[in-house]
Amino acid sequence: MQKTDRQEKHRDLYYQRLKPVVAYIHSHPDQPVSLEKASLLSHFSKCHLQRIFSALMGESLTQYSNRVRLERAASLLFFHPEKSVTDIALDCGYSSSANFTRSFKEHYGITPISVRKTERLKKQLAEHLEVQKMNIELLMRLQAEKVSAKQPDITPKASRIMKIDEMDLCTLRAPQGYHLDGIWQCWEQLNQWAQVHGLRSRSITKLGFGHDNPLFTPLDKARYDGALVIPAGLKDKVKNPFRLSTLAAGQYAVFRYHDLVSNLLPFQLALYAAWLPNSGFEPDDAPLIEHYDRPVDNNHNKDPSKRMIALEIWLKVKPLAKTTPD
Repeated sequence: MQKTDRQEKHRDLYYQRLKPVVAYIHSHPDQPVSLEKASLLSHFSKCHLQRIFSALMGESLTQYSNRVRLERAASLLFFHPEKSVTDIALDCGYSSSANFTRSFKEHYGITPISVRKTERLKKQLAEHLEVQKMNIELLMRLQAEKVSAKQPDITPKASRIMKIDEMDLCTLRAPQGYHLDGIWQCWEQLNQWAQVHGLRSRSITKLGFGHDNPLFTPLDKARYDGALVIPAGLKDKVKNPFRLSTLAAGQYAVFRYHDLVSNLLPFQLALYAAWLPNSGFEPDDAPLIEHYDRPVDNNHNKDPSKRMIALEIWLKVKPLAKTTPD
């Protein structure tokens, strides 16, 4: 689908907002950039910055930062023979030459010492080191072209943009992160709580909050919360292990999903790669929400790759800032 001029401007704004992050990484190769720092520089919410960065830049914030650091180190090895490997390692933020050597070999397939001994590596390194001479504007454009060439086939469309008021929630953390067995267990406990307190399962609004991106966080370490929207009269009934929380009021983009469970993550990532940059919105400071408004296939004996799920995805949004951050 061909993008309109308005969509192109919206997408360009996303890249402009990331430009200070990229500039910071290139000017501070000895300092790993934190999520907090990147969020401050880009003015994007910490909840969504990792997904936005990886969708638009083609690699995660950490991967990009590590690659720039290694390319800087390779440049020093290649053009500054007076510097020792240990000095270069420390200059590039590595705690020891051993850690530097291990990372360098994993990335380039050769040790730092070998760089100075191997003529055949000159052409290979020249391609990697050329980026050091580029300005940030050109670098961002080249990166955008590279990512655009491998955009996902999925193009999510928002079914509606809705405004909601603040809601009270009875929330429970899943015991095994994003593993399905733990999520089923979480919902069994929530449904039992609802039954005990006289709530009809079919009439309750059921929400799931994924706080972490499984591309960067191990499934068992990721944080998933199941939540029931509850009336004010039940707020004092929420006791440990359940937690009383709130769903923030605001504007939410709503997407309908009906497909295999295994395809849900690619669909969610496509929101950041294909829909958000062209939408005129940016994500607000809240995690992605799954709204379970249809019966869920919780057959534990079924192959997880063949389980179907129908739900809505809610993404809290706000108008895309028209000015580039300083």
